[in-house]
Parts: sequence; C-alpha cells; structure tokens
Amino acid sequence: MIASINYPVKDLVIIDNGARNHDWTPTWNNWVHKTHHIKLPSNFGVAGSWNLGIKSLPFSDYWLVANFDIEFAGESLKMFSEKSSPDKLLLSGGAPGWCLFSVGWKVVESVGLFDEALHPAYFEDNDFERRCLQKGFEVEHSFIPIAHDNSSTLKAGFQEINNRTFADNADYYQQKIKDEDFSEGNWSIRRRKRNSWD
Repeated sequence: MIASINYPVKDLVIIDNGARNHDWTPTWNNWVHKTHHIKLPSNFGVAGSWNLGIKSLPFSDYWLVANFDIEFAGESLKMFSEKSSPDKLLLSGGAPGWCLFSVGWKVVESVGLFDEALHPAYFEDNDFERRCLQKGFEVEHSFIPIAHDNSSTLKAGFQEINNRTFADNADYYQQKIKDEDFSEGNWSIRRRKRNSWD
C-alpha cells in the first residue's frame, strides 16, 4: 500500500496493531511528507485504530483511512483529495467501499468517533454510516477505483475465530438499531476480552 502512494500525502499514520515484528520499518515513499509509525502492544481493533488515527491528527480537514491490503492506482489518491471535505463521508469504489474512505472533521464533531465496542472488526462501518445519515451528513458512495485484496486477514488464519466475533458484533449492532442508539458506544473490557484475536 505504502509503495503505491503516488500523490502528495502530508501525514501518513501507520497503526501497527500488536506490533509482532518490532523490527519492521515502513517503506519509504517520496510522496509522503511525514510518517508516524505507532506500534501498539495489542490489537486495538478496527474502530480503535481508526479513532487513534483521527485523534493523532486533530487539526486535519479530513482523514483518509486505508486498509493495509489496498493498492492505489491511477489517480485514485488525487480524486480523493479533490472530492473529500470536512462535512462528508466519502467511500471508495472498491469492494467494499470502506476499504478506503475519507471522513471530515465536521462529521466526527457531530457524529462522534467509531464505536470501539465493535471489536476487533465488522459492523463499525455500518454503524458509523447509519449515524452519519441520522445526523444528515452526506455519505458518498464513489466510483474511485481501488485494488483491494479483500479479507486478507481472514485468509491469514483468522476465519474460525472471526465466525464467533462476527456474530457477537452483529448482535450488538442489531441491538443498537433496535434501541435507536446513535451513540459512538462505549469500549468495554468485557467485550474486548471476549472478542479477542490476540
């Protein structure tokens, strides 16, 4: 992903979940002005990692969030730069659209952060999109092309444990819908331990 960056990036934040290989160094790319490599002692999960990226650079107009298993091609980064704004959630044309997205600071200010109770992965995107729509923010499903090796994490041996945590997160998400809960939720030590992939 880093090697495929082909458009100016002011700050690249790499969330290294679990940091199993502390000797790994990010690939250098001359399009990136500054790299921030955050090594975590355990897996913060998808929502926690996205939130950490946002909190790390609070003065940004928007944050462009990328899965590690995507590859930029053509003018996709340039297109995101031109179409992203402080008051929009912009999804890529990849499969799924959430493999690369931008979210503006006005959206985060009103909607809140991603729900970290959804650990380690799945439904944090559905929940956030639902909350954006409830607050009246534009959610643009774009045709910006992106190459994505979908579910590479599951292919790496996490399918069996994901079957359990996916169902648990689905139940939590459905309960939020039933309760008309549009909050950013609450991180829970009990849910974090129960849904651990560590």
